[in-house]
Amino acid sequence: MAQFAGFSIYDGQATPVLKPFAAVDHLNDVWIWRDTAASSVLAAVVVTLTRLKVKGNSNMERYRKKIVIPALETATGANSSGYTAAPRIAYTLQSIEDIIIPSRATVPQRKDLIAFSSNLNNIAMTQLADVYQTGVMPT
Repeated sequence: MAQFAGFSIYDGQATPVLKPFAAVDHLNDVWIWRDTAASSVLAAVVVTLTRLKVKGNSNMERYRKKIVIPALETATGANSSGYTAAPRIAYTLQSIEDIIIPSRATVPQRKDLIAFSSNLNNIAMTQLADVYQTGVMPT
């Protein structure tokens, strides 16, 4: 069985940087990883994987992968006393993907599903990058 461990993935900047994610916590059916290269815990990208039972069907499992990227805002300048407010989260970007697997699925079928999902995400990032970046659908 695979161990709960950290991993590294590239970000999406003009010059991609390999970001290390440390295994932070595993509680019941929730696994959490955090970007260890972030300037602060508040600014860290967080990845979670949650295993859920599909309601009304005990023979199905749902796996939810969630990526949360916080965007910080900082106060500019200080007040007359020299106090500058600490950074806070202005907004977050999120990606959520659900994978539903019947208990009868074979290992090769599960591997196909994961491969198709991963490859589709790669295609989406390369072929639909303009849509994601500008929010404008091609005509």
